Amino acid sequence: MAAAAGAPDKHHPVAGILWMLGAACCFAASLTLVKALQEDGMTPFQAVLFRQIFGLVIFIPVILRAGAASLKTPVPARHGMRAVFGFMGMCTGYYSLTLINVADSVALQFTLPIFTTICAIWLLGEKLHSHRVIATLIGFGGVLLIVRPGFAEINLGVPLALFAAASYAVSDTMSRWVARDDPFTSIMMWNFIFMIPLAAIPSAYFWVTPDAGLWLQVLGFSAAGVGAQFCLTRSFGLAEASLVSPILFLRLPLIAAIAFFVWGETTEIWTWIGAGIIFIATTWMTRVETKTVAKSG
Repeated sequence: MAAAAGAPDKHHPVAGILWMLGAACCFAASLTLVKALQEDGMTPFQAVLFRQIFGLVIFIPVILRAGAASLKTPVPARHGMRAVFGFMGMCTGYYSLTLINVADSVALQFTLPIFTTICAIWLLGEKLHSHRVIATLIGFGGVLLIVRPGFAEINLGVPLALFAAASYAVSDTMSRWVARDDPFTSIMMWNFIFMIPLAAIPSAYFWVTPDAGLWLQVLGFSAAGVGAQFCLTRSFGLAEASLVSPILFLRLPLIAAIAFFVWGETTEIWTWIGAGIIFIATTWMTRVETKTVAKSG
């Protein structure tokens, strides 16, 4: 679950905050519905496939306006690599929801900005600043509080949630990499071109035909996923990332409340403390990065 942010043309903080609140609500709805769909037998591969197909349908008008010329790219391999890691992130993130509490999975995936920083240094050659090191260490300290190795039972859902965050981080970093050569429209089109077959092959092998009553849930899940990405894009286009990014952490209490009322899941205090530490670390890092960019500009 991830987004690219650029410097806004005009600063509209209230509108940016409202769009980010919309993104948090859409993410909570999307995760709730995909967990429910998997409990009814759907595979995570199918969930990714339906989400991508629905996104493509919505994106068709943009594709038609852009024309076939927008498919030209000097870096097709990078687009493919971005799609592969995005696909792995979605599948492992969705599947982790069936193995551990939804709130725990979401909290562990809060490490995405930290993994993104590591990937940016590795793939893009960005500098290793001291505040990035400090934020990374603090963030992973929060992860340890959530996981509590040696004190709580750890199942496959924990490493899957962390792997999802790391995969999303590589995908997001690749987005910044390909954006050096291609426009947004091209990036989205190539994502559909690679992602749909990636999801279709395992979906066909492990296919489970959804009951007739589940198709409305499939539609809702897909719409919420696409809506989350749209709200993110609008928010980052209206306000500075350092202002609106922390608001996305509201999806944790939202999803925790939904999980409690729907599945009776309770969230331990250690999850809240660990998530709070990760939140503080990533928010502080984002603000330092923003001030650094402003000074250099």
